[in-house]
Amino acid sequence: MDIIDGTKEGIIVDVRAGERYRGEVEEPRPGMRLGHMPGARNVPFTDLLNPNNPLQFKSKDELLEVFKQAGAADIVSTPLPVIASCGSGATACALVAALELCGRDRSGTHVYDGSWSEWGAEQDTPIVKGAREKESSE
Repeated sequence: MDIIDGTKEGIIVDVRAGERYRGEVEEPRPGMRLGHMPGARNVPFTDLLNPNNPLQFKSKDELLEVFKQAGAADIVSTPLPVIASCGSGATACALVAALELCGRDRSGTHVYDGSWSEWGAEQDTPIVKGAREKESSE
């Protein structure tokens, strides 16, 4: 992925549960390596949902707070492409919808449809375990 190897700028957001992102628990698919893509931020998709009605997103203000708490407050307004990733490409769509609810132009947000099913299965793709170190600009 061009963003990871530094040939393009962008922000990768992994919406898997924190334990999976950090590589603390086994993946549900056999043979998957544990961890996340280098530089990826973690915003679990369940954090985007209304706890009283998980078929509904939180309000815009609540979503903005979720992004802030996750160290990803800039993903709504950044001109850089935002790449949503998850386990297989399905729940990454929740991030795309949540960002659109917050006013982000949909054309700058993309789903990595292979997500961790593809990245974690390859033996030559770089991975990181543990929490992401926050950058000084966050």
